[in-house]
Amino acid sequence: MSFDGRWSTSFGAMTLRQDGARVTGTYGRHGTENTIDGEVAGDRFTFSYEEAAERGTGWFRLRRASSFGGEYLAEGNARTLPWQGWRGFDGLWDTTLGRLRLVQETGRVWGSCELDANVRLEGDLEEGGRLSFRLRGPALEGSGSLELDGNGNALDGEWGEEGQSVRELAGRRVLPRLGLSWLIVLEQHRQHALDDNEFSYGRMLHELFARLPRAQVRHRFYHDEASLLRWCRQVVYLPEPSVLVVAGHGEARGLVVGGSVVGLPGIVDSLRFADGLKLIHFSCASGLAAQETGRALRQVPFPVSGYARNADWVQSALADFVYLDMILDKGLAPCKAAEELVQLVRFAGSEELPGSAYRPSGFRLIDADAGPAESMLAPVPGPASRFKFH
Repeated sequence: MSFDGRWSTSFGAMTLRQDGARVTGTYGRHGTENTIDGEVAGDRFTFSYEEAAERGTGWFRLRRASSFGGEYLAEGNARTLPWQGWRGFDGLWDTTLGRLRLVQETGRVWGSCELDANVRLEGDLEEGGRLSFRLRGPALEGSGSLELDGNGNALDGEWGEEGQSVRELAGRRVLPRLGLSWLIVLEQHRQHALDDNEFSYGRMLHELFARLPRAQVRHRFYHDEASLLRWCRQVVYLPEPSVLVVAGHGEARGLVVGGSVVGLPGIVDSLRFADGLKLIHFSCASGLAAQETGRALRQVPFPVSGYARNADWVQSALADFVYLDMILDKGLAPCKAAEELVQLVRFAGSEELPGSAYRPSGFRLIDADAGPAESMLAPVPGPASRFKFH
C-alpha cells in the first residue's frame, strides 16, 4: 500500500507523491496549497506541514489502501487533533438512497446503508473508474452505476430495481466537522420490575459530558444482541472522532444480554469500518478477564478497554468518569489516559490496597498500535498478549 495519489481529507483535497520512503505533497481548501512532507515506515507516514499562519507535525496510518487516519500537532499547542483521509469511492456518502458507507479494495467496492443494515452494495471498478454495482436487501434487488467527479467529493449515476424504471443516484462525500467529537453510550436496561429503583449510567455520563461545547453525547438502550449490534453499527456512519461506551452485565465470556452471552470480539468486529472510532470501552465487570478474549482483540484497528475483575458498579463508574474526561476534555490518547488512570484512581488497577473499601477493578487496555515504550506487556500463558495489565 502507498500514500501516493489524490485524497479527500479533513483539511481539503490533498495530493501526495511517494518516492521510496519520501513523501511530499500539497493540501488545502478553495485553491490554497499548503505543504506537507515526511517519511514512510511500513504503513505510517510521519510528516511536517506548513500553512500561511501555522506549522506543525503529525502522522498518518493507512487503515487500508484507500483510507488513512492520524493526528497533527500545531506549534505552540499541547493537544493533538485528528486528521483523516479517503480516496476513490471509500468513505461516507450522503445519497438519494440515504447515507452509504463504502469500502474500496483493489478493483472492488462494497458497502452498507445507514437506514437498513440488511441492504448491501457490491460492485466492480471498470477501466476509467466507473463503478458497476449490485444492490441487495430483503425487499429490493437492483443494479446501477456510479462515477466520481474530478475532486472525488461527489457521486453521480443511476440505479433501478429489476423490472422497474431507472432512477437517479447522486451523493456527496461526508467529511468530519472540525473540532466535533462524539460520546456514544449504549446501556442495557437495568430495571426489570416496577419496584426496582430507577437509575441510568448513561444519563449520568450525558449530564457530565454535555458541558463540553464540541462534544455530542448520545445515549441508547439495548435489550438483546440484535439491538446492541444495531446501535454499534450506527457508529460506522459517524465521520468525526467518537468514543463508544458499552455498559451492561459482564462476565469472563463477555456481556450477558437477554439470558445469553455476547462475546466481545463479535461486538468489536461490527465496528471494524468505523473510521472515526478512537476507543470502545466496556463498562462492565470481568468483560476482559478471559485471555482468549484478549488474543482475539489484538489486531483490532482501535483501542479496547474494560475491566478484568468483578468490581462494584459505583467503583467502575468513578474510574470511568476520570478515564473518559481525560480523553474527551483533556485530549489525552486512550493509551496515555489508561496509564494515568491507575495512578490517579488506584483502585482501578490490579494492586490490592490494604484497608481500602474498594477491591481492585483490574482495568485493562488493548491497543494494537502501542509502541514498545507504551505496551507494558504482562506475561500470560500461551501466545504473547497485548493486554496492558495495571
